[in-house]
Parts: sequence; structure tokens; C-alpha cells
Amino acid sequence: MKRLLIPLLMPLAAYANDHQLQTLNYHEPSLSFQTAKAGDNWIGTVSGVIQATEEINISAEVDSEGYLEIGTGYGLMLGNFYTEAFVSYGRADLLDIYDIGLFSGTAITNNIMVFANTSHEWRDVSLSLIDMTDREWKNTIGTSYSPTEFMNFSYSFSHDRQLTGSKGYYNSQDVTFTLKPKWVEPYVKYTFGQKRVSPGDVFRSDGSVELGFNLRF
Repeated sequence: MKRLLIPLLMPLAAYANDHQLQTLNYHEPSLSFQTAKAGDNWIGTVSGVIQATEEINISAEVDSEGYLEIGTGYGLMLGNFYTEAFVSYGRADLLDIYDIGLFSGTAITNNIMVFANTSHEWRDVSLSLIDMTDREWKNTIGTSYSPTEFMNFSYSFSHDRQLTGSKGYYNSQDVTFTLKPKWVEPYVKYTFGQKRVSPGDVFRSDGSVELGFNLRF
């Protein structure tokens, strides 16, 4: 789930600003627009998430390569940690992608958060003549720092391990800077290492840059 950390960090950020969660509006939707460049290719993505209930969120995304994904998560506070279990289904031209995982994060100060994410992904080739399923174990750890209420810096390290085929692994790092005025949050993200720009991509790209903005209603 390529955009998963955006909706997952929203309730965690609210927790950092209000430890009693008294001001969090669970029904506020968000909408994100991104364009990412890897090599000579640009990929545009639109994604959205809505908090249907206090615990349940629903998300969707579509990109310019034809990849479509829907997902849902169930999150709650466990002590000082926001924890969310999630599932998603994505469809590309030749792939069906299923993902199940767990996210957890906590605010260690009013402006610093740490988080971790782990998931198991199945990538099924949807051709009648080919019966092939790849499985990957995907892990991310990261931190987010907000020096003021109007800007945010985040860093994450990802380790993706293939459980079938060559059983190799891929490491990547993301560095993101976000401006946070009231409703529109523009950001830029640099990715170092091998990572798929679109979840529907068969091959990983060695480094990419992403520009986008999030809308909060």
C-alpha cells in the first residue's frame, strides 16, 4: 500500500496535538495528489481516505499507470501507541495485489513521533496460462518531526524481503518535507534505494522524487 503512511499518521498526529483525542473529528476526509519521477517516467496518483467510524477507515487510490487500490483499517489506542491492522486489494494490468499488515506509532514528545509498519504482500499474475504468485514481507520504521505546526520533516527506512523466487531483499529510504497550512499541505519526497514507484510496477526503480499535496476538509 504505497500511500498507507499518510492516512495512518493522521490520527497519530492528532494524538500528539491532543493526548485526550477530544478534538479529533473522525469523519474528516482527506485527498492527496502526487506525481513521482523515476528515470524518465512520471506517474501521477490520486488517493483518499475517510474515517468512517472512530476505529475504521476506508482508503482508495488510482494512478496514471492504471493501478487501482482499495483498503480498510481498524485502529485504536493501546496505551500511548496508536495501532492499526489493515488490509488492501490492488489491481494492475497483469497483477492482483493483496496486502495485510500492522502499523503502530507513538508521540514521544509534542512534536516528535516514531512509527513502524509491517505487512505481507501477495502478487498474483492474472494470466490464464501462468500460475505464479510472489510473496513479499515489507517492513518500515521511521520518525516524524514538526518544529512548528506549519511544517513537518519525516524519515523512514524500508526493508522488503522476497519470500519466493530469488528470495532477495531491497532497502530504501524516504525523506519528506511537508508544509502544513490550514487545508492544503504541499510536500516533496526523495526516495533513495530500490523501490516501486507504483505498486503495479514489476520492477523497482533506483531512486525517485515525488511532489504532491494533501487536502484536509
